[in-house]
Amino acid sequence: MTEPYSAEETECLDAIEDQLIEDGVPFRQMMKMYAEFLQTCISAGHFDGVAPSARLNDVAEHLQAAVSSLGHENSDELRRPHRIALWTLFGSSEKDYPALAALSRCAVCCFYDEAGWNPDTSESVTPIPLYLFLLKRLVPTMGMEFLRYARRYLLASC
Repeated sequence: MTEPYSAEETECLDAIEDQLIEDGVPFRQMMKMYAEFLQTCISAGHFDGVAPSARLNDVAEHLQAAVSSLGHENSDELRRPHRIALWTLFGSSEKDYPALAALSRCAVCCFYDEAGWNPDTSESVTPIPLYLFLLKRLVPTMGMEFLRYARRYLLASC
């Protein structure tokens, strides 16, 4: 694949981003959606075989912390240790378990500061293209599944 996204993914991604901006969906809601999507994939066994199940469970526990802390007072401080732990897991698993490293990198995105996405200094207006890009590095065929989930979760339409 020479492009990061298929034509179908690009079209869907553009439509989602336009609607997210129009609806004013907050960044923290997009992070929460991504965390819940990754948790769902872990629970459904999409990543079985990429790493020992104990390590997948560790990632799932960190993702649960992301979901439960978003929107609370001091949430950025509460999530910081999880972000550090996931970066550590990324670094320690890159050689032996590259897919676990990729999953850890995906999960790190769920631990940015809640006000951390600035469309003026980023390549895209939302973090959704980054989430999609990192996910496709892990499982190249999961793009449309993720975009459908994002649309349902964030925009309540199919």
